[in-house]
Amino acid sequence: MDSDKIFRKGLFALFVGVFGVSSVLPYAQAEWHGELTFLSDYLHRGYSKNRGNPLAQAHIDYQDPIGWFGGVGVSQVSFDDRSYKNYADVEIKPYLGWSLPLNHDWRTELSVTGYLFDGKIFGKYADYAEFYASLHYQNWLSGTVSFAPNAYRREATVLNYELKYRRDILDNLQFSTGLGYYQANKLLDEDYFYWNAGVSWFITSNLALDLRYADVHLDDHHEDIHHHEFYPRLQDNKFLISVTAGF
Repeated sequence: MDSDKIFRKGLFALFVGVFGVSSVLPYAQAEWHGELTFLSDYLHRGYSKNRGNPLAQAHIDYQDPIGWFGGVGVSQVSFDDRSYKNYADVEIKPYLGWSLPLNHDWRTELSVTGYLFDGKIFGKYADYAEFYASLHYQNWLSGTVSFAPNAYRREATVLNYELKYRRDILDNLQFSTGLGYYQANKLLDEDYFYWNAGVSWFITSNLALDLRYADVHLDDHHEDIHHHEFYPRLQDNKFLISVTAGF
């Protein structure tokens, strides 16, 4: 078995194995949440993972009262690599983390997320892990630093910084915005800022509609999107809509 397949199987086994432990703990002590979301695009740090097309995502999450949590998300993906063989159509995102209250207002989180694909991305196996450290103030301000030591298996270490703000306008209407800086020069040939702002309307306790505007600031916007072996579509001036049903 080659090293790529060993890495993919090992990463998947790590997340599934540890998350599987949670399923045997007493149900009364756990909180389970699930979501099904339909989106106009899968925008990730300023670039599209679905070529600007609508898609569906599913997500299940487990939270333990003592502070640790885990979950897995599944999403459709479609990169600009349709000319390659064995291209990926599905992304699986298992994650594990620990949340620790610091005082009444502040808490911190440490987590790791896996990005697993059912095929190759631009002709290469692309499964990788990313590590996160977050600081939250009450329920309205969050800051996160993350790094991926081998993003998309391209021998590129990338760092990302995000600041998120959210505020209730009405009982069922929330404004939120986010600003990020992606140090991805080794992956995308550029470091850049990206941001978004929008409103979420909680129609019922199990149904929500989100309307959002997203943009990315590029210092050097390449005319040829095939300038690099990994070239997802960077999105600017983008309007997004999503509908989420949860339990």
